[in-house]
Amino acid sequence: MLFRTVTAEEYEAFALTHPGRYYINSSKMIELKKNNGWQVYYTAVTDDQGKILAAAGFSKVPAARFFHYAYAQRGILCDFRNHELTAFFTQELKKFLKDNGMAYLRMDPYVEYQQLNTDGSITGGGFNNQDIIDFLESLGYEHLGFTKNYTADSQVRYMVVLDLDDKDDAAITAGYEPNTRRTVNRARKFGVEIEECAPDNLDEFMELMEFTSEKRHFIDLGLESYQAQMKAFGKDCAKVWLAVLNTQKLIEINRADLEQVQKEAQKTEASLEKTPNNGKLLRRKKEEEERIQQINKMISETEELEKERGNRIILSGAYFVIYDDEMYYISSGSYDDLRKYCGPYLIQDTAIHLAKSRGCHRYNFTGTSGIFNEEGDDFGVFEFKRKLGGRPIELLGEFKLTADPAMMKKIDGITKLKNIIHR
Repeated sequence: MLFRTVTAEEYEAFALTHPGRYYINSSKMIELKKNNGWQVYYTAVTDDQGKILAAAGFSKVPAARFFHYAYAQRGILCDFRNHELTAFFTQELKKFLKDNGMAYLRMDPYVEYQQLNTDGSITGGGFNNQDIIDFLESLGYEHLGFTKNYTADSQVRYMVVLDLDDKDDAAITAGYEPNTRRTVNRARKFGVEIEECAPDNLDEFMELMEFTSEKRHFIDLGLESYQAQMKAFGKDCAKVWLAVLNTQKLIEINRADLEQVQKEAQKTEASLEKTPNNGKLLRRKKEEEERIQQINKMISETEELEKERGNRIILSGAYFVIYDDEMYYISSGSYDDLRKYCGPYLIQDTAIHLAKSRGCHRYNFTGTSGIFNEEGDDFGVFEFKRKLGGRPIELLGEFKLTADPAMMKKIDGITKLKNIIHR
Protein backbone atom coordinates (compact mmCIF):
# COMPACT_ATOMS: atom_id res chain seq x y z
CA MET A 1 0.00 0.00 0.00
CA LEU A 2 1.09 3.56 -0.75
CA PHE A 3 0.18 6.87 0.89
CA ARG A 4 0.09 9.98 -1.25
CA THR A 5 -1.65 13.26 -1.87
CA VAL A 6 -4.37 13.29 -4.51
CA THR A 7 -6.27 15.96 -6.39
CA ALA A 8 -9.73 17.14 -5.43
CA GLU A 9 -11.02 15.36 -8.55
CA GLU A 10 -9.39 12.07 -7.57
CA TYR A 11 -10.75 12.37 -4.05
CA GLU A 12 -14.24 13.15 -5.30
CA ALA A 13 -14.27 10.20 -7.71
CA PHE A 14 -13.44 7.87 -4.81
CA ALA A 15 -15.86 9.58 -2.41
CA LEU A 16 -18.76 8.86 -4.75
CA THR A 17 -18.04 5.12 -4.39
CA HIS A 18 -17.68 5.07 -0.61
CA PRO A 19 -20.54 4.33 1.84
CA GLY A 20 -19.26 7.04 4.21
CA ARG A 21 -19.84 9.83 1.71
CA TYR A 22 -21.87 12.79 2.92
CA TYR A 23 -22.43 16.14 1.31
CA ILE A 24 -20.10 17.94 3.72
CA ASN A 25 -17.20 15.54 3.12
CA SER A 26 -17.51 16.08 -0.63
CA SER A 27 -14.74 18.04 -2.31
CA LYS A 28 -17.39 20.66 -3.16
CA MET A 29 -17.79 21.53 0.52
CA ILE A 30 -14.14 21.05 1.45
CA GLU A 31 -13.07 23.47 -1.27
CA LEU A 32 -15.37 26.12 0.22
CA LYS A 33 -13.13 26.19 3.31
CA LYS A 34 -10.69 28.16 1.19
CA ASN A 35 -13.18 31.03 1.51
CA ASN A 36 -12.13 31.17 5.19
CA GLY A 37 -8.51 31.48 4.16
CA TRP A 38 -7.82 27.89 5.18
CA GLN A 39 -5.66 25.43 3.28
CA VAL A 40 -7.25 22.14 2.23
CA TYR A 41 -5.60 18.79 1.62
CA TYR A 42 -6.53 15.51 -0.02
CA THR A 43 -4.65 12.33 0.84
CA ALA A 44 -5.22 8.68 0.00
CA VAL A 45 -3.99 5.14 0.34
CA THR A 46 -3.63 3.29 -2.96
CA ASP A 47 -2.69 -0.21 -3.96
CA ASP A 48 0.38 -0.88 -6.11
CA GLN A 49 -1.67 -0.26 -9.26
CA GLY A 50 -2.73 3.19 -8.05
CA LYS A 51 -6.32 2.30 -7.12
CA ILE A 52 -7.53 4.38 -4.17
CA LEU A 53 -8.48 2.26 -1.16
CA ALA A 54 -9.11 5.04 1.40
CA ALA A 55 -9.05 8.82 1.31
CA ALA A 56 -9.26 11.90 3.51
CA GLY A 57 -10.14 15.46 2.61
CA PHE A 58 -9.59 18.03 5.34
CA SER A 59 -8.94 21.67 6.08
CA LYS A 60 -6.17 23.25 8.15
CA VAL A 61 -7.95 25.13 10.91
CA PRO A 62 -6.42 27.71 13.28
CA ALA A 63 -6.33 26.41 16.85
CA ALA A 64 -4.44 28.81 19.12
CA ARG A 65 -2.11 31.60 18.11
CA PHE A 66 -0.05 30.19 15.24
CA PHE A 67 -1.05 26.55 15.73
CA HIS A 68 -3.43 24.50 13.59
CA TYR A 69 -5.37 21.25 13.49
CA ALA A 70 -6.94 19.21 10.67
CA TYR A 71 -10.68 18.81 10.38
CA ALA A 72 -12.09 16.01 8.22
CA GLN A 73 -15.76 16.96 8.32
CA ARG A 74 -17.93 13.83 8.48
CA GLY A 75 -14.81 11.76 8.65
CA ILE A 76 -12.12 10.15 6.56
CA LEU A 77 -13.36 7.67 3.97
CA CYS A 78 -12.02 4.32 5.08
CA ASP A 79 -13.36 0.84 5.76
CA PHE A 80 -12.72 0.76 9.50
CA ARG A 81 -13.27 -2.99 9.56
CA ASN A 82 -10.22 -3.39 7.33
CA HIS A 83 -7.76 -3.16 10.21
CA GLU A 84 -4.61 -3.31 8.12
CA LEU A 85 -5.79 -0.51 5.84
CA THR A 86 -7.05 1.69 8.71
CA ALA A 87 -3.85 1.22 10.74
CA PHE A 88 -1.63 2.08 7.76
CA PHE A 89 -3.72 5.12 6.83
CA THR A 90 -3.70 6.36 10.44
CA GLN A 91 0.05 5.99 10.77
CA GLU A 92 0.72 7.85 7.52
CA LEU A 93 -1.85 10.54 8.27
CA LYS A 94 -0.15 11.33 11.57
CA LYS A 95 3.17 11.83 9.79
CA PHE A 96 1.55 13.99 7.10
CA LEU A 97 -0.24 16.19 9.61
CA LYS A 98 2.87 16.76 11.70
CA ASP A 99 4.96 17.56 8.61
CA ASN A 100 2.35 20.12 7.52
CA GLY A 101 2.00 21.89 10.86
CA MET A 102 -1.20 20.34 12.21
CA ALA A 103 -1.30 19.15 15.82
CA TYR A 104 -4.22 16.76 15.55
CA LEU A 105 -7.08 15.49 13.40
CA ARG A 106 -10.77 15.85 14.20
CA MET A 107 -13.23 13.60 12.41
CA ASP A 108 -16.85 12.52 12.84
CA PRO A 109 -17.54 9.72 10.35
CA TYR A 110 -20.90 9.03 8.74
CA VAL A 111 -21.08 5.56 10.32
CA GLU A 112 -23.91 4.37 12.54
CA TYR A 113 -23.17 3.32 16.10
CA GLN A 114 -26.19 1.21 17.06
CA GLN A 115 -29.61 0.45 15.64
CA LEU A 116 -32.54 2.50 16.94
CA ASN A 117 -36.30 2.04 16.81
CA THR A 118 -38.51 4.79 15.40
CA ASP A 119 -39.00 6.21 18.90
CA GLY A 120 -35.24 6.47 19.47
CA SER A 121 -34.93 3.44 21.76
CA ILE A 122 -32.28 0.79 21.10
CA THR A 123 -33.44 -2.06 18.87
CA GLY A 124 -33.20 -5.38 20.66
CA GLY A 125 -30.91 -7.68 18.67
CA GLY A 126 -29.93 -4.82 16.37
CA PHE A 127 -26.40 -4.02 15.22
CA ASN A 128 -23.83 -2.31 17.43
CA ASN A 129 -20.52 -0.97 16.18
CA GLN A 130 -18.72 -0.50 19.49
CA ASP A 131 -15.92 -2.65 18.06
CA ILE A 132 -15.13 0.10 15.53
CA ILE A 133 -14.74 2.62 18.35
CA ASP A 134 -12.57 0.18 20.30
CA PHE A 135 -10.33 -0.44 17.30
CA LEU A 136 -9.90 3.25 16.50
CA GLU A 137 -9.01 3.90 20.14
CA SER A 138 -6.38 1.16 19.93
CA LEU A 139 -4.81 3.14 17.08
CA GLY A 140 -4.59 6.28 19.20
CA TYR A 141 -7.88 7.99 18.34
CA GLU A 142 -9.64 9.57 21.31
CA HIS A 143 -13.38 9.09 21.22
CA LEU A 144 -14.98 12.32 22.44
CA GLY A 145 -18.03 10.68 23.93
CA PHE A 146 -21.63 9.74 23.22
CA THR A 147 -22.82 13.31 23.07
CA LYS A 148 -26.37 14.55 22.67
CA ASN A 149 -27.83 17.94 21.81
CA TYR A 150 -26.24 20.55 19.57
CA THR A 151 -22.88 22.28 20.06
CA ALA A 152 -21.47 25.20 18.12
CA ASP A 153 -18.27 23.50 16.94
CA SER A 154 -19.35 19.88 16.40
CA GLN A 155 -21.52 17.98 13.97
CA VAL A 156 -24.68 16.35 15.30
CA ARG A 157 -24.45 12.70 16.37
CA TYR A 158 -28.11 11.89 15.73
CA MET A 159 -30.10 12.31 12.53
CA VAL A 160 -33.52 11.40 11.17
CA VAL A 161 -33.64 9.65 7.80
CA LEU A 162 -36.28 8.29 5.45
CA ASP A 163 -35.35 5.20 3.44
CA LEU A 164 -36.64 5.40 -0.13
CA ASP A 165 -35.50 2.10 -1.63
CA ASP A 166 -38.28 -0.26 -2.71
CA LYS A 167 -40.95 2.44 -2.24
CA ASP A 168 -42.98 4.17 -4.90
CA ASP A 169 -44.60 7.58 -4.41
CA ALA A 170 -47.80 6.06 -3.05
CA ALA A 171 -45.92 3.96 -0.49
CA ILE A 172 -43.91 7.00 0.63
CA THR A 173 -47.08 9.02 1.22
CA ALA A 174 -48.73 6.05 2.93
CA GLY A 175 -45.77 6.02 5.33
CA TYR A 176 -46.71 9.45 6.68
CA GLU A 177 -48.67 9.57 9.92
CA PRO A 178 -52.39 9.92 8.95
CA ASN A 179 -52.78 13.44 10.30
CA THR A 180 -49.62 14.47 8.44
CA ARG A 181 -51.13 13.23 5.18
CA ARG A 182 -54.21 15.31 5.90
CA THR A 183 -52.03 18.34 6.67
CA VAL A 184 -50.18 18.02 3.34
CA ASN A 185 -53.52 17.80 1.55
CA ARG A 186 -54.76 20.80 3.50
CA ALA A 187 -51.85 22.88 2.20
CA ARG A 188 -52.83 21.92 -1.35
CA LYS A 189 -56.46 22.76 -0.56
CA PHE A 190 -55.30 26.23 0.46
CA GLY A 191 -53.62 26.56 -2.92
CA VAL A 192 -50.14 26.87 -1.38
CA GLU A 193 -47.45 26.90 -4.06
CA ILE A 194 -43.73 26.06 -4.02
CA GLU A 195 -41.39 28.64 -5.53
CA GLU A 196 -37.69 28.07 -6.18
CA CYS A 197 -35.19 30.85 -5.48
CA ALA A 198 -32.07 31.52 -7.51
CA PRO A 199 -28.78 32.16 -5.61
CA ASP A 200 -28.93 35.86 -6.47
CA ASN A 201 -32.57 36.16 -5.35
CA LEU A 202 -32.55 35.02 -1.72
CA ASP A 203 -33.78 38.21 -0.02
CA GLU A 204 -37.15 36.78 1.04
CA PHE A 205 -35.58 33.54 2.21
CA MET A 206 -32.91 35.37 4.23
CA GLU A 207 -35.54 37.61 5.85
CA LEU A 208 -37.43 34.46 6.83
CA MET A 209 -34.28 32.78 8.20
CA GLU A 210 -33.34 35.89 10.18
CA PHE A 211 -36.80 35.92 11.78
CA THR A 212 -36.65 32.19 12.57
CA SER A 213 -33.09 32.15 13.91
CA GLU A 214 -33.85 35.01 16.30
CA LYS A 215 -37.05 33.35 17.49
CA ARG A 216 -35.54 29.87 17.94
CA HIS A 217 -32.07 30.97 19.01
CA PHE A 218 -29.81 29.37 16.42
CA ILE A 219 -27.09 30.72 14.14
CA ASP A 220 -28.06 30.55 10.48
CA LEU A 221 -25.61 29.79 7.67
CA GLY A 222 -25.81 33.31 6.27
CA LEU A 223 -26.27 34.63 2.74
CA GLU A 224 -22.69 34.10 1.58
CA SER A 225 -22.66 30.46 2.67
CA TYR A 226 -25.98 29.70 0.98
CA GLN A 227 -24.82 31.32 -2.24
CA ALA A 228 -21.42 29.59 -2.16
CA GLN A 229 -22.95 26.16 -1.56
CA MET A 230 -25.61 26.66 -4.23
CA LYS A 231 -22.91 27.63 -6.71
CA ALA A 232 -20.74 24.64 -5.72
CA PHE A 233 -23.52 22.04 -6.08
CA GLY A 234 -25.32 23.69 -8.99
CA LYS A 235 -28.99 24.52 -9.53
CA ASP A 236 -30.01 20.88 -10.00
CA CYS A 237 -28.59 19.81 -6.64
CA ALA A 238 -28.89 22.83 -4.32
CA LYS A 239 -32.35 24.27 -3.85
CA VAL A 240 -33.99 26.99 -1.81
CA TRP A 241 -37.78 26.70 -1.84
CA LEU A 242 -40.46 28.99 -0.49
CA ALA A 243 -44.02 27.96 0.35
CA VAL A 244 -46.18 30.83 -0.85
CA LEU A 245 -49.84 31.62 -0.27
CA ASN A 246 -51.60 33.31 -3.19
CA THR A 247 -54.59 34.99 -1.55
CA GLN A 248 -56.51 35.48 -4.80
CA LYS A 249 -56.11 31.80 -5.61
CA LEU A 250 -57.33 30.83 -2.13
CA ILE A 251 -60.35 33.14 -2.44
CA GLU A 252 -61.19 31.58 -5.81
CA ILE A 253 -60.91 28.08 -4.32
CA ASN A 254 -63.17 29.06 -1.42
CA ARG A 255 -65.73 30.70 -3.67
CA ALA A 256 -65.86 27.58 -5.85
CA ASP A 257 -66.34 25.49 -2.69
CA LEU A 258 -69.03 27.90 -1.50
CA GLU A 259 -70.90 27.64 -4.77
CA GLN A 260 -70.80 23.85 -4.60
CA VAL A 261 -72.03 23.72 -0.99
CA GLN A 262 -74.80 26.23 -1.77
CA LYS A 263 -76.00 24.04 -4.63
CA GLU A 264 -76.06 21.04 -2.30
CA ALA A 265 -77.92 23.11 0.32
CA GLN A 266 -80.55 24.05 -2.26
CA LYS A 267 -81.09 20.36 -3.04
CA THR A 268 -81.38 19.56 0.64
CA GLU A 269 -83.90 22.39 1.11
CA ALA A 270 -85.96 21.12 -1.80
CA SER A 271 -86.02 17.64 -0.32
CA LEU A 272 -87.05 19.00 3.07
CA GLU A 273 -90.06 20.70 1.52
CA LYS A 274 -91.29 17.23 0.62
CA THR A 275 -90.32 15.58 3.93
CA PRO A 276 -89.87 18.39 6.50
CA ASN A 277 -89.36 16.07 9.46
CA ASN A 278 -86.66 13.89 7.88
CA GLY A 279 -83.95 13.71 10.54
CA LYS A 280 -81.14 12.85 8.11
CA LEU A 281 -81.98 15.82 5.89
CA LEU A 282 -82.22 18.16 8.87
CA ARG A 283 -78.73 17.10 10.03
CA ARG A 284 -77.41 17.58 6.51
CA LYS A 285 -78.96 21.06 6.35
CA LYS A 286 -77.26 22.01 9.62
CA GLU A 287 -73.89 20.71 8.37
CA GLU A 288 -74.24 22.63 5.12
CA GLU A 289 -75.17 25.83 6.92
CA GLU A 290 -72.12 25.46 9.16
CA ARG A 291 -69.91 24.76 6.14
CA ILE A 292 -71.22 27.87 4.35
CA GLN A 293 -70.51 29.90 7.46
CA GLN A 294 -66.96 28.49 7.68
CA ILE A 295 -66.19 29.23 4.02
CA ASN A 296 -67.52 32.78 4.27
CA LYS A 297 -65.38 33.29 7.37
CA MET A 298 -62.30 32.01 5.55
CA ILE A 299 -62.96 34.33 2.60
CA SER A 300 -63.25 37.29 4.97
CA GLU A 301 -60.06 36.28 6.81
CA THR A 302 -58.17 35.91 3.55
CA GLU A 303 -59.36 39.30 2.33
CA GLU A 304 -58.17 40.86 5.60
CA LEU A 305 -54.83 39.06 5.32
CA GLU A 306 -54.46 40.36 1.78
CA LYS A 307 -55.02 43.93 2.98
CA GLU A 308 -52.30 43.50 5.60
CA ARG A 309 -49.65 41.57 3.63
CA GLY A 310 -50.53 41.65 -0.04
CA ASN A 311 -51.69 38.87 -2.33
CA ARG A 312 -48.42 36.89 -2.28
CA ILE A 313 -47.46 35.80 1.23
CA ILE A 314 -44.36 33.83 2.25
CA LEU A 315 -45.27 31.06 4.71
CA SER A 316 -42.03 29.11 5.07
CA GLY A 317 -38.85 28.16 3.28
CA ALA A 318 -36.12 25.54 3.29
CA TYR A 319 -32.69 24.76 1.85
CA PHE A 320 -31.77 21.34 0.41
CA VAL A 321 -28.76 19.66 -1.17
CA ILE A 322 -28.72 16.52 -3.29
CA TYR A 323 -25.36 14.74 -3.23
CA ASP A 324 -25.12 11.55 -5.22
CA ASP A 325 -27.97 9.32 -3.99
CA GLU A 326 -28.96 11.19 -0.83
CA MET A 327 -30.97 14.38 -0.37
CA TYR A 328 -30.37 16.56 2.69
CA TYR A 329 -32.79 18.94 4.37
CA ILE A 330 -30.35 21.44 5.84
CA SER A 331 -32.20 24.48 7.16
CA SER A 332 -35.62 26.07 7.21
CA GLY A 333 -37.71 28.89 8.59
CA SER A 334 -41.39 29.70 8.94
CA TYR A 335 -43.74 32.40 10.16
CA ASP A 336 -45.59 30.94 13.13
CA ASP A 337 -48.69 33.10 12.73
CA LEU A 338 -49.26 31.51 9.31
CA ARG A 339 -48.87 27.88 10.35
CA LYS A 340 -52.55 27.11 9.61
CA TYR A 341 -51.65 27.11 5.90
CA CYS A 342 -49.24 24.15 6.45
CA GLY A 343 -46.39 25.47 4.31
CA PRO A 344 -43.58 23.40 5.91
CA TYR A 345 -45.46 20.15 5.29
CA LEU A 346 -45.92 20.85 1.60
CA ILE A 347 -42.23 21.76 1.24
CA GLN A 348 -41.17 18.49 2.88
CA ASP A 349 -43.58 16.41 0.82
CA THR A 350 -42.30 18.07 -2.36
CA ALA A 351 -38.68 17.47 -1.37
CA ILE A 352 -39.20 13.82 -0.42
CA HIS A 353 -40.88 13.03 -3.72
CA LEU A 354 -38.17 14.91 -5.62
CA ALA A 355 -35.56 12.78 -3.86
CA LYS A 356 -37.40 9.67 -4.99
CA SER A 357 -37.70 10.90 -8.58
CA ARG A 358 -33.97 11.64 -8.62
CA GLY A 359 -33.13 8.08 -7.61
CA CYS A 360 -32.02 8.88 -4.06
CA HIS A 361 -31.95 5.91 -1.71
CA ARG A 362 -32.32 8.13 1.35
CA TYR A 363 -33.91 11.43 2.32
CA ASN A 364 -31.97 12.89 5.24
CA PHE A 365 -33.84 15.24 7.56
CA THR A 366 -30.38 15.76 9.20
CA GLY A 367 -29.88 16.66 12.82
CA THR A 368 -31.82 15.91 15.95
CA SER A 369 -30.67 16.24 19.56
CA GLY A 370 -30.91 12.57 20.50
CA ILE A 371 -33.34 13.38 23.34
CA PHE A 372 -36.46 11.61 22.16
CA ASN A 373 -38.98 12.87 24.67
CA GLU A 374 -40.54 16.16 25.73
CA GLU A 375 -37.42 17.07 27.71
CA GLY A 376 -35.68 17.70 24.41
CA ASP A 377 -35.91 21.28 23.17
CA ASP A 378 -36.36 19.98 19.63
CA PHE A 379 -38.83 17.19 20.41
CA GLY A 380 -41.54 18.88 18.33
CA VAL A 381 -39.17 19.06 15.35
CA PHE A 382 -38.23 15.39 15.83
CA GLU A 383 -41.91 14.44 15.85
CA PHE A 384 -42.46 16.51 12.70
CA LYS A 385 -39.73 14.52 10.92
CA ARG A 386 -40.83 11.17 12.30
CA LYS A 387 -44.45 11.72 11.27
CA LEU A 388 -43.19 12.19 7.70
CA GLY A 389 -41.83 8.64 7.83
CA GLY A 390 -38.39 9.38 9.27
CA ARG A 391 -36.47 7.16 11.65
CA PRO A 392 -33.61 8.23 13.95
CA ILE A 393 -30.04 7.05 13.50
CA GLU A 394 -27.11 7.37 15.91
CA LEU A 395 -23.57 7.92 14.60
CA LEU A 396 -20.26 6.87 16.15
CA GLY A 397 -19.42 10.41 17.23
CA GLU A 398 -16.29 12.52 17.05
CA PHE A 399 -12.68 11.35 17.28
CA LYS A 400 -9.43 13.19 17.87
CA LEU A 401 -6.06 11.86 16.69
CA THR A 402 -2.97 13.59 18.04
CA ALA A 403 -0.24 13.90 15.40
CA ASP A 404 2.25 16.24 17.09
CA PRO A 405 2.30 15.77 20.90
CA ALA A 406 4.64 18.73 21.45
CA MET A 407 2.38 21.12 19.54
CA MET A 408 -0.66 19.61 21.24
CA LYS A 409 0.90 20.35 24.64
CA LYS A 410 1.41 23.99 23.67
CA ILE A 411 -2.19 24.31 22.44
CA ASP A 412 -3.49 22.78 25.68
CA GLY A 413 -1.37 25.18 27.69
CA ILE A 414 -2.71 28.23 25.84
CA THR A 415 -6.28 26.94 26.18
CA LYS A 416 -5.90 26.42 29.94
CA LEU A 417 -4.42 29.90 30.32
CA LYS A 418 -7.33 31.44 28.41
CA ASN A 419 -9.80 29.57 30.62
CA ILE A 420 -8.10 30.90 33.76
CA ILE A 421 -8.10 34.47 32.44
CA HIS A 422 -11.79 34.35 31.52
CA ARG A 423 -13.04 32.88 34.79
